[in-house]
Amino acid sequence: MIGGFLGLVSSVALTVVSPSVWEVTFGNPPGSALFPYQSPALFSMTLAFVAIWLFSILDKSPRAAQDRAGFLAQRVRSEAGIGASGASGH
Repeated sequence: MIGGFLGLVSSVALTVVSPSVWEVTFGNPPGSALFPYQSPALFSMTLAFVAIWLFSILDKSPRAAQDRAGFLAQRVRSEAGIGASGASGH
């Protein structure tokens, strides 16, 4: 949730201060945009992914411990299919 929120806020903010909006839409003089690129995707996506990674590493809640403990079993099941036959009975 934090990664999605930071990605959204940073992409909107950087788009507003980019030349596409700051100069063309708002009519400010050329070269006055605070963010020099037309699209902020490279920066906002990087910020979002770093935030997701950082907050998942720093999360010490009981639910995070339970998710970490089940990761290996889930990985083996997804890659090898061991134990997946029970899920197809729906």
